[in-house]
Amino acid sequence: MKQIVVKDFHAVYFVPAIITSVLFLLAANKGLLTSVTWGLTVASLGTWGVLQLMSAFPCCFTMGEATVATHSFILFLMSAVTNLPLRYHLPPIHDNDISTVVLQVVILYTVSVCFLCGYFPVLRNTTYFYLMIISLLCFVTLPILYIILDQNPLTWVVFFAFGNRERIAIFMYWAGCFLLSIFILIYQTSSKSHATNLVRKNFHILATFVYIPGMIYDPSLLYFASGVMFIIFIALELIRLLKVPPLGEMLQQGFVAFVDEKDYTLSLTAIYLLCGLSLPLWMPTNNLTLVILLSGVLTVGIGDTAASFVGNRWGVHKWFDTEKTIEGTVACVFCQVCAILVLMCCGFIDDNWLLLRSILAIVSISLIEARTNQVDNLAMPLLMYVCLMV
Repeated sequence: MKQIVVKDFHAVYFVPAIITSVLFLLAANKGLLTSVTWGLTVASLGTWGVLQLMSAFPCCFTMGEATVATHSFILFLMSAVTNLPLRYHLPPIHDNDISTVVLQVVILYTVSVCFLCGYFPVLRNTTYFYLMIISLLCFVTLPILYIILDQNPLTWVVFFAFGNRERIAIFMYWAGCFLLSIFILIYQTSSKSHATNLVRKNFHILATFVYIPGMIYDPSLLYFASGVMFIIFIALELIRLLKVPPLGEMLQQGFVAFVDEKDYTLSLTAIYLLCGLSLPLWMPTNNLTLVILLSGVLTVGIGDTAASFVGNRWGVHKWFDTEKTIEGTVACVFCQVCAILVLMCCGFIDDNWLLLRSILAIVSISLIEARTNQVDNLAMPLLMYVCLMV
């Protein structure tokens, strides 16, 4: 709970590294060099990084959340380092290959901006801040993308996003959802009152309406769009923390109005929601069934929203040593099972074993949600995805 600087790199950090290396070697058959490299990098830096993250931002992370965030970042870095050199002058197999390159480079650019602002306070000045982001974008990021892709990345993005009528229709639909969310945000901010849990769940419902059509009709577009939104969320949070005009003050007002009880210095709930909904799209696995792609939508968009609504309205019997109600958990299970049955009736689920696994996973994860102190937006989709993939 206190801000404690952790600088020493202890030998105990190598214990999980050794275990991970052995697992890579024996269970995954990755070879000695690959196993040792990945095991040492991911596990030792991950253990050290968790302590750094929790000491730099006290009260913002539980141990579980810090572990997921740190290891995800390290795995992203290793993925980018291994993928980007291979894409140099290599013809892309699919649009997702180009999307991945664009997103990886731009995320690295965003992370670089965050670290530069953290280590060089002079860059937090408004003039220097905008000068830095424009310079890095124009003279580093875009040229790197041009060299890797052998084409103008901006032109590719425009043609990819608006290349056919179906994608234009999806963007128009998303624009409507975006305007509705802006209206909710402005209304709540202008009312000068703090948003209740039910008001915050409106964004869960909107996110569900955004993701379901994208998952069904164009997962590739949704994959790219969700990555772009993740970058925007990180950029907006940086602007809010640094109070950079003209958006800094407006974002802070929104943070005050919608702050969750689990948010402290950082506003992570919305970022966790985006990551939870997008997790199956971002994982390096092809040809997933729709129910697996909807892991986040089912647990957070449908289940958690139903649990919150029913629990706040009619919840009477509380689980031991928690504020969550049994009625809310029952509603969480019921609504997710109903959604699974609708998918089955629509022909998206034709495997009875997958149907049974989905229902068992829903029941188990709903019970875990009732007892955990982790942020639901991050924990539930991750657990659901793992249960359906095993």
